[in-house]
Amino acid sequence: MPKQYKLKGASLDAIRVKAEQQYGPGARIVSAEKVTNPGIAGLFAANRYEATIEVPAEGSTQLANSSCRFDGSERQQVRASWDAHLGGEAQIAGAAHLGAAAYALQGPAIAALLEQADAAEMELHRPAAAVSTASPDFAGMLEQLGKEFQAPAVAVGHAVPVPVPAPLAGSGNLIILLGLADDALGPALEMSIAEGGSDVRTAGALTAFGHLHVTGRQGATAARAQAVLTGQTVLVAYGLGRPGETVTAAADIAALAADQLWLVVDAGRKAEDTAAWVRALSAALAAERVRVDALAVFGASETGSPETVNGLGFPIGWVDGKPARVAVLGKVD
Repeated sequence: MPKQYKLKGASLDAIRVKAEQQYGPGARIVSAEKVTNPGIAGLFAANRYEATIEVPAEGSTQLANSSCRFDGSERQQVRASWDAHLGGEAQIAGAAHLGAAAYALQGPAIAALLEQADAAEMELHRPAAAVSTASPDFAGMLEQLGKEFQAPAVAVGHAVPVPVPAPLAGSGNLIILLGLADDALGPALEMSIAEGGSDVRTAGALTAFGHLHVTGRQGATAARAQAVLTGQTVLVAYGLGRPGETVTAAADIAALAADQLWLVVDAGRKAEDTAAWVRALSAALAAERVRVDALAVFGASETGSPETVNGLGFPIGWVDGKPARVAVLGKVD
């Protein structure tokens, strides 16, 4: 029975040479992934490859002579896989959420999947770096590609479905979560745990023991540089203070130049009060040319009307400590 090993290298050719040196001429690359670290403005930037090497059992004559070609039949296989996946999601979520799941899996998502398949072919279509479409590894590749475009399916109430936002991953990325008082710290820690460990810091009116505090653009740049070296994402829990003080923080938030900006809201607070400070802060941020990307909601399970957050005008990406399964979008009254 063939054995599989993991190897890393600066290029697929380098991995191939290493595989032949360590495991013999029968070793072949059955899957590979290019990992890009963009760094900060080109600083610390680097590319590397991670590949799975299969070594035939002793006495086997099977060699790596197949190739990965996404021709018409394989594209049909991609689409068939997605049709089946969509049906499974619909059964789990119920017919009421089928439209939202279909929205996120058609159009741009399918096109992006096929584009990535084409890119995988160009990168892997080399004599020594081959993936057989008849092997389990091909199905594994489709499954891995599919996870990147998967649409979860439970909403906080009823509104227009939109693609579900998710916290950015990647070394050196800076995500800011904005919340009243210390509201942002809990979701920041939850996102860190879900990611497998991020660099969680504080900013604004919020401080917390054991977490470094970020002040100004230089502080944000230093946090990014450190995160690049440690291979982490930076999550900044930003304290806005009281509702009436939120607009005064807009310029400071803009100076931090986040890659992604989340508003943290309590579903249990009075909807009118939440809408008032969200509207005021959003307008102040817009004046600084800063855009809010998503909402992180907590307290949804503790109120009889969690759907009120749907009217804030931003897609929901996080609910009560977990990624949302369907984002919704409404308007601020």
